[in-house]
Amino acid sequence: MENYTRKFLVSVFILFLFFSILGIRIWYLQILKGDEFEKFSRNNRIRNIRIAPPRGRILDRNGKGIVINRSSFDLYVVPSDIKNLDTLLSFLSRLLLIDEQELKRRIYSSYDSQKFNQVLIARDITRDQLAILESRRDSFPWVFVEVSKIREYPYGKLGANFIGYVGKTTKSDLKEYRDLTGFDLIGKSGLEKSYQNYLQGSPGYLQKVTDAFGREIKSSVYKTDIRLKQSDPGSDLILTIDLDLQLAVEKILSEYTGAVVVMNVHNGEILSMVSSPSYDPSIFVKGVESGDWKKLISDKNYPLMNRVTRGLYPPGSVYKIVTGAAALEERAIDTNTRFYCPGHYRLGNKIFRCWKSSGHGWVNIHKAIVESCDVFFYEVSQIIGIEKLYKYSKLMGYGAATGIDIAEKYGISPNKSWKKKRLNKPWYKGDTVNVAIGQGYLSVTPLQVAVMTSSIANGGYKITPHFVKEVISSKGQQLYKYKNNKKRIEIGDEYISVISGAMVGVVNQQNGTAKRARLENIEVAGKTGTAQVVALDSIKIKNKKYEHHAWFTSFAPANSPEIAVTVLVEHGGKGGAVASPIAKRVLESYFKLDSQYSLQ
Repeated sequence: MENYTRKFLVSVFILFLFFSILGIRIWYLQILKGDEFEKFSRNNRIRNIRIAPPRGRILDRNGKGIVINRSSFDLYVVPSDIKNLDTLLSFLSRLLLIDEQELKRRIYSSYDSQKFNQVLIARDITRDQLAILESRRDSFPWVFVEVSKIREYPYGKLGANFIGYVGKTTKSDLKEYRDLTGFDLIGKSGLEKSYQNYLQGSPGYLQKVTDAFGREIKSSVYKTDIRLKQSDPGSDLILTIDLDLQLAVEKILSEYTGAVVVMNVHNGEILSMVSSPSYDPSIFVKGVESGDWKKLISDKNYPLMNRVTRGLYPPGSVYKIVTGAAALEERAIDTNTRFYCPGHYRLGNKIFRCWKSSGHGWVNIHKAIVESCDVFFYEVSQIIGIEKLYKYSKLMGYGAATGIDIAEKYGISPNKSWKKKRLNKPWYKGDTVNVAIGQGYLSVTPLQVAVMTSSIANGGYKITPHFVKEVISSKGQQLYKYKNNKKRIEIGDEYISVISGAMVGVVNQQNGTAKRARLENIEVAGKTGTAQVVALDSIKIKNKKYEHHAWFTSFAPANSPEIAVTVLVEHGGKGGAVASPIAKRVLESYFKLDSQYSLQ
């Protein structure tokens, strides 16, 4: 009985203590702090803030920043709170130098009240603009500024054509990426687009308590800053690009309209890729003005186009590598097979001319490549025919995707069925003659030529060109690492050796067409090309836009290849005179930097 009474008294005491504490808390909140809470509930409001994640950086192979982030002051408004729209529009128009109608469109066209109650009006305002806003805070409590991270390009235009640019999300973007809003920046081209899922990160969410004037409140009584979820920064891309080499190649090509690609012949790593002219990707960060956009897309030099992956050109004589390899592998010729070149070739009633009007005399496969004799390949084309030529063209990567991790064009590797389907015309023997020397219906990208060159340099393997070595999360975890992907092509080692030996002669023999690509202590192998743009016409050829495209593709060192260098100069003239000296300068830059690489 005593034990029961003791338990009862303890229970009563605990209940008394609980209600006492509760009463004291109610007294504190309602009596002592009641006025403060009443004022808070009457005058203050909750602002829902979405915290955009910093986008992942883009770094070179040695960890140097090519694309990084910096802080940005971003101006928002709360449309539901606006009291005097005309006054606000007038003020912001003068402050930001933006048309009032455009401001009105920004305020209401992208407002999504179901998600957040703020709308982004201007990104990256200046400190002077920020100071003016702060001075007018009482007049416009529905205007506020948040700090975010935006893209910064320490080297300006460097790599813009493969890095790409970012821009505002579209309706289709929002359907695909559910975490995004209409205020976010998303990859629109290049690596920024291809690796969007890695670079974007995930947003955080925050609730802030503000007063009637939009000022954040700090109180010891109630919590005014509630972080619902921390943002997770995007992951970093570690590229195969070497920044120092890229800087050197960009400078070398700056005087020309064209393309250069430097690639590891064993694993497809892109060490440098330059398309000239280029553009400044920073103009897209704040939102490109319509005038600037029209200027870019109407520019006849096509700065937005990556000529390496999306420029389509007749390959000219660099394609003789394919024709020669096909003829050898099909046993249509051997190293002793010779044809006589008088400077022209007759097929029926049509005359096909060699670039050397006086002719090359008796020519075998080695001499035909070294001196780039057209007639030899005219003869070969009629032995193997277009279907065999088409087979090896495909094997060496033409008319198909290379697999690179940015957008590319496939070009055209034609045959009988292609012509019938595309043009509804029969295939003629003369068509085969043209294709054999890289003319006619053929169109290729400089990257495809570099892939073909690498397959000769590495002993007969087709490799996949790529930019990204690995992806590292903000927490330091490796999310992706490239795995070498190469495939043996059906050309015998002995025939690969014949072609590569002839390419050595192109640069190093006295009668070779690329003597200007020679290096003093390193043997270079290569092939020139001069691609006809229009039928030879003495009137048209005086116009620069009708001048031939200049090609040179190469690998080095010839006895132990490391890299392929492919150069295209639009309307540059002869490949040996224009493109091969550019390749020489690129090769010199690479081998000066060679100690920094670990390419195998």
